[in-house]
Amino acid sequence: MKIKSILLLVLQFSVLHMYAQNLGQSLGGVKTNFQFFSDTINLNVTDQIIVQRAEKKTYSDVNFGTGWGYGYQSIHLEFTTRKDLAVKYFEFKAGGNNGDRIEMSFYDINNILLATYTNDFTIVDLFNNPLIKDSLYFYSIDLINIPIILLDNTTKINLVKKEARK
Repeated sequence: MKIKSILLLVLQFSVLHMYAQNLGQSLGGVKTNFQFFSDTINLNVTDQIIVQRAEKKTYSDVNFGTGWGYGYQSIHLEFTTRKDLAVKYFEFKAGGNNGDRIEMSFYDINNILLATYTNDFTIVDLFNNPLIKDSLYFYSIDLINIPIILLDNTTKINLVKKEARK
């Protein structure tokens, strides 16, 4: 009888603990504690996790009626804020890559720059409701080329969107 009571108690605590997780954690996400800035603006992030996600790339050629694609797993840094990223402009170059970019700078606990990485803005998924003033911005950034060991040494991340100016 005593063993059954103990087992019942353990079972109740484990069930309560399972429901205490949010969806991101139950899908394998790990809470992080980075400080997020965009240029000089503190993004005041409310939620943040790192989670493994599936990615896909597809290409098609309408002239030949062909297409191809591939998929891969990648780590994503996801966070929520009420502020959009600061925008800096770069010189438009004819024949060059003039697409939007994201510049990510990683700082350690002593505010020393560890690394800066720039990639196409296509690695950023952004969701918000533009019809609502002070809407939440939900960011998911593909960290495909970012070493995890860099993130282990990072306490602050500065994110800036870069756009071409003609």
